[in-house]
Amino acid sequence: MARTEQRSTLRAVAERAGVSIGTASAAFAGKAWVSDSARASIRTAAEELDYHPRARRGSTAVAPPPVTSIGFLSQPSEMFAPGSPYAAAVLFGAQQACAQLNISMNYEVSDPASGRLPLSVERREVGGVLLLGHGCDRDYLRRIIDTSIACVLLEHGDVGLEVDYVRHDDADGGYRATGHLLDLGHVDPAPAIITGPADVLPAQQRLAGYARALAERGLAVEPVYLRRADLSAAGGGAAMAELLDLPVPPTAVFCANDETALGALETLRCRGVQVPRDISVVGYDDIKTAAYTMPPLTTVASDKELLGAQAVWHLLERIRQPGLTSRDTRLAVRLIERASTGRPRTRSTLRAG
Repeated sequence: MARTEQRSTLRAVAERAGVSIGTASAAFAGKAWVSDSARASIRTAAEELDYHPRARRGSTAVAPPPVTSIGFLSQPSEMFAPGSPYAAAVLFGAQQACAQLNISMNYEVSDPASGRLPLSVERREVGGVLLLGHGCDRDYLRRIIDTSIACVLLEHGDVGLEVDYVRHDDADGGYRATGHLLDLGHVDPAPAIITGPADVLPAQQRLAGYARALAERGLAVEPVYLRRADLSAAGGGAAMAELLDLPVPPTAVFCANDETALGALETLRCRGVQVPRDISVVGYDDIKTAAYTMPPLTTVASDKELLGAQAVWHLLERIRQPGLTSRDTRLAVRLIERASTGRPRTRSTLRAG
């Protein structure tokens, strides 16, 4: 008698993969909460058993559950707080995108040093998360991703994780800002730079653009004209004072963000140094107040609201299609010329005042 070959069942696949039937079913339905390891085990078991899930009548795919809420995570730092002119604009852009898509957004400050995952992740309150300012802690990101929550990282580089990256083209921005000063004739000495902490990716990239612009003119980065600050007005003011106290002060300074530039402008005002007659100053980000400084600040404009919105759009796609490959999206920047930059004049003593 011929032996009747029986069709493999979902139960058999689940047993071989060591998971519940519910988890196996969710994996075939494309549910985002199934971990990568479980999904791989289920796929292997299905191949070994030659199991093929039946398509539901009237459809060829199972629709994912609707996304109703996402999380926006930032670190406990003034740089990433909602009161920061930069972070506030990013957050606003994300909120606007969520409103248009009829989903809610939960803002949360999470500290990797605490050892705890964000509450919204622990409690499974959101379908995915946007993370701003966690780029230097890969282990923390890995723990979040291991919960099977979809992630999009804002303003930091590729760390080899199953996420999307959205950032500005800061290397190009640094290149444009420095090139503008060089084109004006600030070559002897070359423009100085007040950059940010070494572990902040946007600052790293802007510094790289600065170095490339100098190298193309046959100029080297002079350590004496490179100052690091904390991307605050106070830090920018202190770094500007150090540059003014050099035996040969610079005739132009590129500041890694507008808040740093605001501090630099205040120090120059207090010292009696005129901008741009004595020193030209360029900022970065084009925050709202940049156009109203005295003089109005030349800066590199980054579309902060678009950054937040783009991150939301990417996150929803990743939630609905968990198998998407990682994407690294860079938003273009542009130079805004205002009155804080001009051609250098015959050198005067800048330490006076």
